[in-house]
Amino acid sequence: MTSLEQIQQEIQTLPQDALDLVAQFVQLLKKSRSTDPEQRLVEQPESGSSAAILNFIDTHPLTPEQQRPAAEIDQQIRDERAAWD
Repeated sequence: MTSLEQIQQEIQTLPQDALDLVAQFVQLLKKSRSTDPEQRLVEQPESGSSAAILNFIDTHPLTPEQQRPAAEIDQQIRDERAAWD
């Protein structure tokens, strides 16, 4: 198992863009651990409801690699619609 000291040493040698990714990853970890699992089970909204979807999105954020700007998503939607015509 990797020790905290080893991780700290490796982080010190990373370029700034990699450090930014590490910081985002740590924030995602903290957010995913911030809610008590038992509390999540009790407070689950009805499956398929907008509240359930928003809750899922909130508790399962996309990694930076998975995120896309709105313009790119809109273009893909337009391309898909055009393919059906």
